[in-house]
Amino acid sequence: MTLVIRWIEDLLALEQEKSISQAAEVRHVTQSAFTRRIQNIENAFGFQILKRYSKNIDFTEAGQILLASSKNIQNQLNATINYLEKNIKNNELNIRFAVSHSLTTQFFPRFINDSLINLEDLKLEIIASNFKQGLGLLKDGSCDLLICYCDQKTLQQLDLSLFVFHKIVKMEILPVTALDNGIPKYSIDQPFPLLAYSKQAYLRNCVDEVIEKNLNYRTLYETDNASDLKELVIQGLGIAWLPKLLIEKEISENKLKIIDNKNYNTSQDVYIIRHKIIISNSINQIWRSITAPKK
Repeated sequence: MTLVIRWIEDLLALEQEKSISQAAEVRHVTQSAFTRRIQNIENAFGFQILKRYSKNIDFTEAGQILLASSKNIQNQLNATINYLEKNIKNNELNIRFAVSHSLTTQFFPRFINDSLINLEDLKLEIIASNFKQGLGLLKDGSCDLLICYCDQKTLQQLDLSLFVFHKIVKMEILPVTALDNGIPKYSIDQPFPLLAYSKQAYLRNCVDEVIEKNLNYRTLYETDNASDLKELVIQGLGIAWLPKLLIEKEISENKLKIIDNKNYNTSQDVYIIRHKIIISNSINQIWRSITAPKK
């Protein structure tokens, strides 16, 4: 049995108004006509959706499940409409990536070169964002793909009826310091100034798990952006935990030194996430290219 869109709207109106008469008014029908429509839903599915002996509008357990499904369908429909309104223009689609701040410079260009270089006529737009902002952009159709740091606990909180994800790589996050005449300026064995991620940045928790209650430091500066932290480390202002890919050049040029203590090294997985509602051949082509087994 198919759940008709009109039935979904009737159920949602009933749940919102908590009254058959008011729901009927919202749906622009008489109270008796609305009652018959609810009865038709029950007859079609073969179970009651309302408790008959309750003074208030009260859904049965089966009715609550049906209502939850109705809300989910409505959310997907709204997401589709938002996607169409925000993305379709002259029958063309630009591919918009929301990318975690510390992945926008070294990682993203290399990722595009390695994964998508063979795809023709790509028009890419990059939006730098933290995880929460990026997920919001993805939900309302303001971006097509989100590249971000993520862990299993966070992934389990995603609505899997709306999103699909794929792990790209495991990124090493390493403590680094500037060099002073070839000698590391700071050591984690002594009190040091910490150049930290702000509380909104995903890497904040990743680093805190390693250093809190283990090291003696004072927080000198906070930011979402790992590239900003890197420049401050180069200036000799403190120690920061940075993605290895972001500092390879500076390490080779002896501008930065990885602190040699593996007890305080950490890592974080990088994922790409998209909305399941995809009508663009270009996005589907990109997704297939990214998720295809490596030869």
